[in-house]
Order: sequence, then C-alpha cells, then structure tokens
Amino acid sequence: MRLSQTALAFTRYVLQHNPRANSFETIYDAMVRAACSRSFENLSYQELASEGVSFSLLETRRLEVLITEARKSPFMMM
Repeated sequence: MRLSQTALAFTRYVLQHNPRANSFETIYDAMVRAACSRSFENLSYQELASEGVSFSLLETRRLEVLITEARKSPFMMM
C-alpha cells in the first residue's frame, strides 16, 4: 500500500497536536476535526481523500496503516 507524503504529514500533524490520543477512535476523531477545520495546510476532506486519507469506515484499515507509519517517522516529536 503506497502512502503519500501529504497523507503521512497530515497524520503526523494530527498526532503531534493530539499527544494524548492513543486509541484509533480518538485519533480518527482528531483527524476528522482537523479535516473539518482545514487546519492542515487548508486541505479539505476531498483534497485529503485525493492524497489517500479517507474517513470512510470501509477504509479504517488504511488509516490504521497510515497512523502506524506516521508514528515511525523520525519527524515525530512525541
């Protein structure tokens, strides 16, 4: 599964701004809030979806992989 750099950067952004978010549900909620408010580079749901960040319940496995990969990043300051 190929993950875009924008998708990884968005996920790192959400994780960094929500350091107490540990469960998938909490991280998912934080990701939805960030997308809704366009707080990451002013990207909307549609723009994030085009980068591989889907909030569909059918795509939760992809989000889990994205979160796992973002946490491995050397840029994470948690």
